[in-house]
Amino acid sequence: MKKTCQKENSTITRRSFIKKSAAMGLGVYATASMGPWFIKDALSSSGKLNLFTWPDYSKPEVIAAFEKATGIKVKVTNYSSNQECMNKLRAARAKGFDIAQPSLTEYKLHMEFELYQAMDESKITNLNNLEPSFYESSKEQGGVIRGQRVGLPYDWGTEAIAFNTDELDFKYGELSYGDMWKPELVQKVTCRPHSVFIGAGLYLDAIGKVPSNRMFDTYKDETKMRKVYDEILKFLIAHKKNIKMFWNNAQDHQLAFLQNGCLIGQTWDGPILTMKKEGKPVTYMAPKEGAMTWVDSMGIVKNAENLEQAYAWINWAYTAEAGAIMAKTTGYNSVVKGAADLLDEKTKQGFKEAYPGDALEKLWWYVSEEPWFVPARTEYRDKFQAA
Repeated sequence: MKKTCQKENSTITRRSFIKKSAAMGLGVYATASMGPWFIKDALSSSGKLNLFTWPDYSKPEVIAAFEKATGIKVKVTNYSSNQECMNKLRAARAKGFDIAQPSLTEYKLHMEFELYQAMDESKITNLNNLEPSFYESSKEQGGVIRGQRVGLPYDWGTEAIAFNTDELDFKYGELSYGDMWKPELVQKVTCRPHSVFIGAGLYLDAIGKVPSNRMFDTYKDETKMRKVYDEILKFLIAHKKNIKMFWNNAQDHQLAFLQNGCLIGQTWDGPILTMKKEGKPVTYMAPKEGAMTWVDSMGIVKNAENLEQAYAWINWAYTAEAGAIMAKTTGYNSVVKGAADLLDEKTKQGFKEAYPGDALEKLWWYVSEEPWFVPARTEYRDKFQAA
């Protein structure tokens, strides 16, 4: 199933994307940027930080750099989904953790249980380093609840199509979420059991089979959501034979492509681009329907015991060096000014090849989820897995 591969567009960079986002009116937060440096004493503290985060964000290089810069010792606890993050914080009564890092779109649901405290932005001295477009857009994505800032952007990434470059080759503009369901790919596909509904829905909407306003109708009310998801569920069950493995975390990506024989899948960008940088025969590309785009965050847990250290984490994260370390080690994208300038050439090239042509203009952005949405989506996920 070989196809011709389009030459990458070398003009697209993380930096030009962020500048374009700002120019498109995603928000203005007019402040002077600090340089790509910081004074250690400004961040120095003592004691410990209890960090509750995704496995990708607690890479040894990231934790070691923070500890060196601040003198704060980090205790890491990981979760593999936003729902797991919420459930564990609820079970702990929002105690035992200082910083948590859910997706911005999850705060409306999480704050039904008062899991985070309002931030004092005057304590975030490096807030000027956050790209203005991400600061402003984060308000609508979920970072501000009931007029209070509870979450700030940490990074952004996408879920799109990964494929084995030894066996498959796709041209940008032709690659589609629908390619995963071709009959020649039986037992060759990996996907996440709940987000695959969005990819399939974008495909079915694009070909006119299940209209959904590019899946945005499914976030408006539960009746509309169920009408669309009922049809997507039928489609996915009919094509379930293509799926070799469901994934739930970043580590599963490597297992799927390097050990379990998967040739294509709907995956996160970070794990695949990291594998690609290491020379593995995989690549990642936005399909013509648009890469599904999310922003992860930093929130201070409601009953955090180490507030000074929590603000030190946020201030450190908003330095160019920290943003670059995160991007290099995870494959995701920083929201910090100057971070892109510090990236190595392989990381920059991976970004260009993942988002060729007009891919950045076609990004599909996750929206804030109402409290009814996640339980309903979980119901459909469970039906699909059990089918």
